[in-house]
Amino acid sequence: MKDILYSMLTAASYAVFLRNLLFSGGLGASEVMRAAQRNSEILMSSLLVSLFSGAAAGLCHWATGLLDIFEYAWLAALYGAVLLVLYLLTCVVIALLPRGLSKYRPILLRRIGISVLNTIVMGVPLLAHRMGESLWGAIGMGLGAGLAFLVVTMLINSGLHILQQNKAIPPMFTGVPAALVYTGLLALAFTGFKGEILFL
Repeated sequence: MKDILYSMLTAASYAVFLRNLLFSGGLGASEVMRAAQRNSEILMSSLLVSLFSGAAAGLCHWATGLLDIFEYAWLAALYGAVLLVLYLLTCVVIALLPRGLSKYRPILLRRIGISVLNTIVMGVPLLAHRMGESLWGAIGMGLGAGLAFLVVTMLINSGLHILQQNKAIPPMFTGVPAALVYTGLLALAFTGFKGEILFL
C-alpha cells in the first residue's frame, strides 16, 4: 500500500510541478482560460478533468498491457476509443440519475463533453506511457493533471481579476492580450521548476 501511494504521489507531483502539462505543453489551455472566466465552473471543471484523466490513464495503461501495443499511432487510436467508451458510460450513468437530480443532467452532460474532449485528458495516458509509469503511477499522473488544472485555473482567475482592476494597462492591451501576457509569465515561472534553460 505504501508503494502504491508513493508511486501515485510522485507521479501527481511531477504532473503538477515539474511537468505542468498546461504550461509546459499547452494541453487544455483553452478550457483553462474558459473556466478561469467563470468562478462557478472552476471546481467542477477541475474535478471532472481530474476524474477523467485518472480514469483514462488507468484504463489506457491496462488496455495497452492487455493488447501489447507500443506504436504511438495505435496507442492514440486505442486511447481515443477508451475515452469514447468512458464518455458513453458516463452519459448513461447521468441519464439514469434519480428524479431529484435530473435537473442537473443538462449541465453535467455539457460539462462532461468539454472535460472528456480536453487535450489534457488525452495527453496524460500518452505521457504516462512514454515515461514508463506503472498503473498506479499513471492514475496518479492523471489525478495530478486535474490538480494542475485547478492550480492553473485559480492562478489565471485571480490574475484576470487583478488585470481588470488595473487602470495603468493601455487600452489596446486590456482583455485578451493582457491575459495572454500574464499566462505566458506564469508558464515561464512554472518552467523554472523543471530547471530547463530557455535562452542561451
